[in-house]
Amino acid sequence: MKTIDRISVLITAYKNAELVKQCVDSLRAAFGGTLPEVVIVDDAAGDVPTRELAESYAAEGVKFAVMPENGGFAGANNFGYPLCTREFVALVNTDIVFREEPFTALVEFMDAHPQAGVAQGTVIVRNGQPGADGRLNGCGSFLTPLGNNTCLGWLAPADDPVGSEARKCFAAYGAMFMIRRGVVESVPCGLFHGFFHTYYEEVNFCHRAWLAGWEVWYVPTPPVDHAHGATMERFYAREDVLKRFYRNIRFSYRTCFGWRGRLTVAPMFELCAMAQAALQLLRGNGTAFRAHRWALRDLRRLRGEAVTVRKAVQSARKVSDTELFRVVMRRRTWREFWDTVRSNV
Repeated sequence: MKTIDRISVLITAYKNAELVKQCVDSLRAAFGGTLPEVVIVDDAAGDVPTRELAESYAAEGVKFAVMPENGGFAGANNFGYPLCTREFVALVNTDIVFREEPFTALVEFMDAHPQAGVAQGTVIVRNGQPGADGRLNGCGSFLTPLGNNTCLGWLAPADDPVGSEARKCFAAYGAMFMIRRGVVESVPCGLFHGFFHTYYEEVNFCHRAWLAGWEVWYVPTPPVDHAHGATMERFYAREDVLKRFYRNIRFSYRTCFGWRGRLTVAPMFELCAMAQAALQLLRGNGTAFRAHRWALRDLRRLRGEAVTVRKAVQSARKVSDTELFRVVMRRRTWREFWDTVRSNV
């Protein structure tokens, strides 16, 4: 069976019909003039340009669904996933442009590796920013003992060897990754936690997939272009981004880690977070402090949810923290530790 008949492409839109059109049209061109199964979810609760665009694709079999209210990246993908009927489901950001078709390489790899439940392809930054444009958008995310994630190959030259080798990783990059049919159904709590809204949802899902016995991979593919930040910077203030990110990563650690992660990695994250907030306060910037404070307060509101999710994840886990860390943990130098403290963890 051809790749085009084996994949569903799920695209979520929030007041960015022009990006959706660019993405879908480039996808059609990459497949030689024919679209695979495409599902577009309108996350703006009735954005007229997005609806009109979806109607223009109706003759090609594109499915269109409208969220009752804004649910962010997490909620919109949860809403659209049940409409995807094919063997593999690719979650694709609206700011992705296809130059060539990357899915055949992903499908062939996953056919050859039955435990590969999630796979990310090669993504190139195309945002016009000096030092970033034309470089790799990362080749798989890894966990560190400091509790933050490090993206291998982030902003490396497009022809760097790091992008030409398949590797297991902690998490796939959310701009474009593929999920094998059955993985979502077998992972406790399904695809994304809806209240995550945006940020860290794909990392949390990949963490739960690992614990359920699946593998996550970076796979070299014909590269796609990603206008990194094209959607986030238009609609979200930086402090709002940090609030959700810090809350979501803490929720993920509290529900996914076993005893080892909770005694080692999670405390190091909190140490880095406190040091970062203090350092920024000394410089007269209270953004990180306010974001961490909000995140911790909101976690108290979510204590019941965290207990329920933790019980589900831990009761179904097949892989221990020790086993997982052997595969997905990357050590950091003291210089990297300092850089982490100075940045946003």
